[in-house]
Amino acid sequence: MTLGRHAVALTDRGFLLHLLADDLSLTSTIAMTGRWEPHVAGLLRHLLRPGDRVVEAGANADYHTLGIAERIGPSGRLDAFEPMTEFHPLLEKSLAFNCLAAPVRLHVAALLDRTGPVEMLQDPIFLGSGHIAIAHVNERYRNRQAAKALTLDSMLTDDAPVDPIRLDVEGTEILALRGAEAVLRRSPRVRIVLEWSPVMLRSHCDPVAGAAWLPDLGFRAWRIQRGFLRPWRSWWLKPVAMTDLPCLDHGEVLLNRSLPSPSPIGLI
Repeated sequence: MTLGRHAVALTDRGFLLHLLADDLSLTSTIAMTGRWEPHVAGLLRHLLRPGDRVVEAGANADYHTLGIAERIGPSGRLDAFEPMTEFHPLLEKSLAFNCLAAPVRLHVAALLDRTGPVEMLQDPIFLGSGHIAIAHVNERYRNRQAAKALTLDSMLTDDAPVDPIRLDVEGTEILALRGAEAVLRRSPRVRIVLEWSPVMLRSHCDPVAGAAWLPDLGFRAWRIQRGFLRPWRSWWLKPVAMTDLPCLDHGEVLLNRSLPSPSPIGLI
């Protein structure tokens, strides 16, 4: 159903999700299938527990935000960061319409390793493509928007641990983690579900240095695979050597300090 520029779609989880009707990056897929990144959504449902304190950066419209809020319930807390302003009314409407009781704080900001003003670029057709401006820009990214950057360490100062963290920030994932080092060090059980694209990362930082830094914090890596051959589960995990991370194709990765449960050895 469309309401001017806004659209409403029914998801596979029974949520009514408010979307931008002219966004080809998410809306058409969710409208047709009711799903978005089922392997990521399935793993998040496996990781989340009632009462969890969660951080999400790159919230977008967002399918995953509603799933997280449902799982953590009224005793949990979700801090969701999204710098592109047009998505915030959608997030607010979706959370209110679906009567989710979890405390959700929406932040109109990007998570980085520094605070201050930044410029966002966006493809006007694929609106979910918003990212921090870089020196060499594809001409498709014509939309420009001023935004602010924050660090997670500056936002979460109460010494409480977090778990899990979801990052999908178009190539600045390592920078967001650099700005969250204090939070990561006080969160011994934290699991991080993130988009990992060395091509996009290289536009903002050095993925080799980032992959070398993560083991210093105790992290190991698993590739989140789509469960096409396992219809009873939408995802499975494949161990990845940290030294191989800079060579991976675009995809999603789980960072964890211990062996995930159930064991990935059995091809989850």
